[in-house]
Amino acid sequence: MLAHKEKPRLDYFKDGRSVKKQTSSIVHPTSSTRRLYNQKESLLLVCLIFCLIVIGVGLISQYSQVVAINYQIQQTTREINELHIERQHLEIKVNRLSSLERIENIAKNDLGLQYPENRQWLLISAVKD
Repeated sequence: MLAHKEKPRLDYFKDGRSVKKQTSSIVHPTSSTRRLYNQKESLLLVCLIFCLIVIGVGLISQYSQVVAINYQIQQTTREINELHIERQHLEIKVNRLSSLERIENIAKNDLGLQYPENRQWLLISAVKD
């Protein structure tokens, strides 16, 4: 074990008087103690780095899941908007195809139908018993 030689040190009071003090000897750790500290510090450092890596991987995976879900939400929203537009077009088409003027025109021109004449009318009366 190495020891430091004691050297006298002068301290001064506020009024200017000096006082001699002996400094304590400093004990330096041995090399085996240093190795033990280095091993503990190395183990602690490795554990700390491992924890940081695990936390980093966890954060990255969480962020990637959030990005994937946001992409799915945007895609679903886009599909919903397209379906709304298609529904509006189909409603317009149904209204156009079911109009009475169109049906009458098809009946007269394509099918050859005509309005009934007076002689084609048949009156039915209800008889009470």
